[in-house]
Amino acid sequence: KLSKLAPLYTSVSGGGHGPCSVLLDFGIVRADNSNNRVEVFFMGLYQLIVRTCLILLFVATTSLFGVVSEASPAAQPVQVEIFEDLPEGSALDPGDRQPTARYTELAFGFVHIPTKYSENALALDRSTPFVLRASLDRALPAGQHQFRLRARGQAWFLMDDRVLLKTNPQKPNRSGDDPVPPPVVLDESGRRPAAYPHQDEVTTIDLDGTPHRFTLVAVIGGKGLMPTPGELSVSFGPPGEVERLLGGDNTPRLTDAEWEAYAAEVKARHQETDVIRRRALSAKVKAAWEARHEQVRKWIKNQPAPELPKVSPETPVFNDIDRFVGARLEAAKIKPMPLTSDLEFLRRLSLDTIGLIPTVEEIRAFLADPSSVRRKRAIDRLLADPGWADHWVSYWQDVLAENPGILKPDLNNTGPFRWWLYQSFTDEIPFDRLVSELVEMEGSVYEGAPAGFGQATLNDAPMAAKADIIFQAFQGEKLSCARCHNAPFHPFKQKDLFSLAAMLEGKEVTLPATSTVPVVEGRRKPLVEVTLKPGDVIGPEWPFQEKLVHLAAIADLPSFRTVPTRHLFAAHIVSSQNERFAQVMVNRVWKRYMGVGLVEPPEDWSQTEPSHPELLRYLAREFLLSGYDLKRFARLIFSSHTYQRKPNPAAPALTAPDERLFAGPLHRRMSAEQLVDSLHQSVGKNFLSEELNLNPAGDRPPRQFLNLGKPRRAWEFTALSNERDRPALALPMAQSNIDVLTAFGWRQSRQSPLTTRDDAPRELQTLILANGILGTRIVRLSDDSAITELCLQDLSLEELLQETFLRVLSRPPSASETEMFQEYLGSLYAERKVEGAEKRTLTLEADRRVSWSNHLSAEATLI
Repeated sequence: KLSKLAPLYTSVSGGGHGPCSVLLDFGIVRADNSNNRVEVFFMGLYQLIVRTCLILLFVATTSLFGVVSEASPAAQPVQVEIFEDLPEGSALDPGDRQPTARYTELAFGFVHIPTKYSENALALDRSTPFVLRASLDRALPAGQHQFRLRARGQAWFLMDDRVLLKTNPQKPNRSGDDPVPPPVVLDESGRRPAAYPHQDEVTTIDLDGTPHRFTLVAVIGGKGLMPTPGELSVSFGPPGEVERLLGGDNTPRLTDAEWEAYAAEVKARHQETDVIRRRALSAKVKAAWEARHEQVRKWIKNQPAPELPKVSPETPVFNDIDRFVGARLEAAKIKPMPLTSDLEFLRRLSLDTIGLIPTVEEIRAFLADPSSVRRKRAIDRLLADPGWADHWVSYWQDVLAENPGILKPDLNNTGPFRWWLYQSFTDEIPFDRLVSELVEMEGSVYEGAPAGFGQATLNDAPMAAKADIIFQAFQGEKLSCARCHNAPFHPFKQKDLFSLAAMLEGKEVTLPATSTVPVVEGRRKPLVEVTLKPGDVIGPEWPFQEKLVHLAAIADLPSFRTVPTRHLFAAHIVSSQNERFAQVMVNRVWKRYMGVGLVEPPEDWSQTEPSHPELLRYLAREFLLSGYDLKRFARLIFSSHTYQRKPNPAAPALTAPDERLFAGPLHRRMSAEQLVDSLHQSVGKNFLSEELNLNPAGDRPPRQFLNLGKPRRAWEFTALSNERDRPALALPMAQSNIDVLTAFGWRQSRQSPLTTRDDAPRELQTLILANGILGTRIVRLSDDSAITELCLQDLSLEELLQETFLRVLSRPPSASETEMFQEYLGSLYAERKVEGAEKRTLTLEADRRVSWSNHLSAEATLI
């Protein structure tokens, strides 16, 4: 029965997304992809019955809640196969070649292809090109039908193995001087025009009302091209009318509105099924990490635990964190700050967990809970929110120097491993696994895998740069000065850094002349010590003998490596016996939520001491016992009285360790991403931005141009790489968001790692919110504004003020604020509605003919 209910997705190589995957998610079966076996574990009869009921409930409700795609043949009747590495000219007849993936689709409309994953759920590249074959068995009504094939590259549309329509291969572009194509002529039908460089081929045939097999074959990508389908589609309808996508019943028509809605639904559905597939694929990997964590727990429980300090009854204690902090406060005779109000707590917690201020609905749900459990339930809800992943990505983009370039990568660009970061936090993988996968740098450079971290264009020693980033992020050690000489203020020699670089390279490295301080005989001797000379060969080895971990700790680290020395590097970093890793991680989280770390700065511990050594040991131990679970650790901090206190207005940001007592958190400003995201949420407006793509024609390869899509959250923006201010490459709406982000401390270019941004107040911040494009758009009472809708409701002015303050400031207005605004608006409020005015739909129009291929044209500049 499950085979009919579960979503149909079978990947022939490397697992799948079908009934077995659903069973696997619930622990009933284990897939062994190495020999295509499925082993069934017979649990107790009671457990089996209960879990089977859960599965049936899961399958029955997934389509209702949008977790996975509908799977009934009527709902998704189009069968799709992906073929890779086919010989040239064999797209129509692959012979005995087997597809590498199969799935179902709603209709012959393809805007997104399911991600290809490795066995540990890392995105992989498909072959260049690959072939998509879609088929549908259906009887169309008898009579005359017009069929339209729309494709960017080579494609064929067949009925009963007879070719009806075909399009030509797309040619790659090699210059920016191509002519701008002629303008699209819109007909009166309302049909969506074919975006440049898509081709439309149309034919009319008579059908007899009997079943036929319709087939679409398309070559996706190729040398010098983007491996994406564009707006590949087949549509049909009566001659002279707007066609409807070929598929099941009630498919969308080929109009702008219906196509855009269909494309958004397809992308969202594929993202959801990608989550399920990769979790099923990596079940064996997950089990291996869980086994490792169990070994770590056994080991840590045999180590002496920090002794919990005793505190007086006057010191508030919500959990053990408060004991360590309270003991220091008592010794210093300092009282802790009082608790925040409930609404202050909710706003802080919401910003810290999901990077957004709370909505009015969330505020009301929070206040509806009994006061005794209100804060605990809020912590539970917000930690379960998908925004948890969004809010962490921006932090690690800074720390790990994620710096993708959408235009011909320049100095120290990386791949867009942002998608892997988002995936890791969405899937809640343990943090030691995240770090290990980062260090091993497997997967696709451009599709969003940790291999993107390994890219560093035009860098003379890229893996030396990566070793420095890794050590700052996870060991609290700066190796930057050892790039060209022995570090004068840190205990590292240049050979140490290049030994680590060789481990990441997987082979010996040669010191480049550009990574040294030249010593010229007879001239002034450098103040720094230079012990390597250009051309020296350094082998891959862990250089810190005092930090070597036990071999058993290395052996129990799961790996899917192709470079063994990277695995060894990762094992040294995340070993349970390497106390520094866990301590650095908990210190980073502590600083993020409390405003200042137990150790400062978090990325450089060489010349500092922790303010609370025993608290640091306790937190690191809890982190290990949790299985390196960042959410569980965050919950520990959020649940403490220390976190829930009012900010301490007297505490400076950086003080000596013995002066950091945490009577209350530090005052913190909203980050640039929190601000821009929350501005949009407060007025109910979506991001208005172009696609972050300077090659919409798709006629350049990913290594030259990236398409980062339309941003949904602020972390998805990137540098627009238009330093020469070429008008044809301008993305003005994206720029308006980036201008605000930059004013509040966001970096367009991340060529080096950073933990603490410069977000100090400055005049530009006030000016850009008051006078800038984004600030103007946020406050404008346009038809897409939730505040406009609020003003049109039948509310008293006082009720409107209440609602507006809750949306923007997460609190009701004070009496003086209410009085001021009533005086300001009162005489106009009764006449606020314009009778007969109609709501309009806001659209962002763009001329899609302009691309890199023609950006030097005067016409492209004019457009």
